[in-house]
Amino acid sequence: MIKQLSMIRFHPLFWVMAGAAVFTGFFYDIMLLFLIIFLHELGHAFAALHFKWRIKKIVLLPFGGMMETEEHGNRPIFEEIIVAAAGPAVHVPLISLSFLLLHTPFWTTADHTMFVYYNITLLCFNLLPVWPLDGGKLMFCLYMSIFPYYWAQKKMWWTSCLVLGGLTVLLFFYYPLHLQGWLLLLFFIIIHYTEWKQQPYSFFRFLMAKNTLDHHVHHTRFTDKKISWHARPVDAAKYIGKNKVTSFFIIENGQTLPESYILEAIVKKRRGLIKFIDLLSE
Repeated sequence: MIKQLSMIRFHPLFWVMAGAAVFTGFFYDIMLLFLIIFLHELGHAFAALHFKWRIKKIVLLPFGGMMETEEHGNRPIFEEIIVAAAGPAVHVPLISLSFLLLHTPFWTTADHTMFVYYNITLLCFNLLPVWPLDGGKLMFCLYMSIFPYYWAQKKMWWTSCLVLGGLTVLLFFYYPLHLQGWLLLLFFIIIHYTEWKQQPYSFFRFLMAKNTLDHHVHHTRFTDKKISWHARPVDAAKYIGKNKVTSFFIIENGQTLPESYILEAIVKKRRGLIKFIDLLSE
């Protein structure tokens, strides 16, 4: 437990908003909010540790947090769903606890109202389908269950951008002077730009993890994909999905290539940019 607590980091934006709260006389409010965010992230951490995920660090933000792990697409989708949902799930017992504390002398109606408001706000906000919020991660899991990893990654990013664009319009028309809202928007813009730049590296990490751990995973889904021998392994890899095995049928000569051949050509042999017609003749 102490080891997990040592992984917690505070994002600079957290200190900016905390400092603003202190100077405006809302120290108690920010401490209460921090407690809720902290418990929210512990929910994620405990779920991840239950499945023996390797946690790198947990970054706390004013609206939640981000847990960085060393798992890159090598875990079952149901595990990722549970880990993503574990944070928001924490708010339900917290709200129930607040109702019970109303019967004690140290928990006032004002405390209860504020505590419930923060919990509901964080719960609803984190369930928005925007990356890297929990709702964005759940959306990514949904896409991965339907599409290959490469295309799920693309669809997740574009969906998140569309939702973020809609929220920006609402912020501009209804809360144009909301400083915290514009700070959060700036944060999400930076995150989305970074995610867009990192997509090729994330995809390659997924291929590396799948190539390394695929023989340990029991697959129940098998798919076939027709490709030309003028295509390259990197092109075929875009149709490799999570928790399933894809076989590739060469149209010109009728040869079938297993997914493991594609992964080995890219990850181990570094021949991902060679056309199949040349690669098969070597």
